[in-house]
Amino acid sequence: MDGFTKRETFLHFILTSISILLIGSLPYLLFNMKAQVEVLKMIHMKTLDNTLFLYDTIVFNFQEYTLHIYQTIKLLFTGGDAEYYYKGVYRPIFPELWELFLKSMTYMILGLFFGLLLALVMTFLVMYFSRKYRTLPKIILFFLESLPDIFIILIIQISIIWTYKKTGLLVFDITSTADGDPVVVPIFILSLLPAIYMKKLLLLAFEEEESRQYVEFAFSKGFSKSYILIIHIFRNSILTFFNHFRSIFTFLLANLLMLEIIFNINGFMTFVYKHSVLNPEILTISLLMVFIPFFLIFTIVQWTIHRSFPSGRSTL
Repeated sequence: MDGFTKRETFLHFILTSISILLIGSLPYLLFNMKAQVEVLKMIHMKTLDNTLFLYDTIVFNFQEYTLHIYQTIKLLFTGGDAEYYYKGVYRPIFPELWELFLKSMTYMILGLFFGLLLALVMTFLVMYFSRKYRTLPKIILFFLESLPDIFIILIIQISIIWTYKKTGLLVFDITSTADGDPVVVPIFILSLLPAIYMKKLLLLAFEEEESRQYVEFAFSKGFSKSYILIIHIFRNSILTFFNHFRSIFTFLLANLLMLEIIFNINGFMTFVYKHSVLNPEILTISLLMVFIPFFLIFTIVQWTIHRSFPSGRSTL
């Protein structure tokens, strides 16, 4: 990366980190968070039974807002004892949040890996057809793409339950139990949903490369279709595909939350969903835990790709 790109990347990192801090503390700007926690304490301790007379209004408390931002920054840099409130008790955020983070990221990374693999297989299969015979595979894939995510998840769950009722064989676990969390089905779904989206992006990139003159020149030289697809079209399509990778990552995070709720998995996303309302610092810490490592990974991969293809694409 040149000097400008490095400065731009660093500026992007700083501005995004600041935005996370500002957004994470917003509840303290708009609501009296301390009063809400105190009321909940009284409810959980059963010293307050009637809550009909209670109400809350939106306020503009800039002092509490800036104080919470300062405390969050101090917590991040000093490694203090971070706690969150839950049902009358203050509990340490770590190592619980870290363990849940590792569990959920394992699901997501495996889902991303198998999803990318599946998308590549589907793309290569479609590309092996001539252009006039690609209509049917595209229609089938378009139909799958148009199905709502929740519908696909429910169909898979219902199929497993139906198989169990008919045969007495539980092929895969579909919900968390005392014995552990389901593994195969969540990872399969987490790979299937983005695979359809990634296939669409890859197919567009492959067909764009296929229309370029160097492909016709390669065919005239006697190179096989497999060689051209893998060595040239695939390599050049990576550049276009990677530009959409951040949106794929965001798509995966959203699906991860949905899967953890549906499969009753006690994971990172459900922890943030349940506890960040009363404990905004959990949202801030969690966003930074996701943003920082993956930003570094994306930056390194982008730098590697652009260094490998300084001219923008490989040549014959």
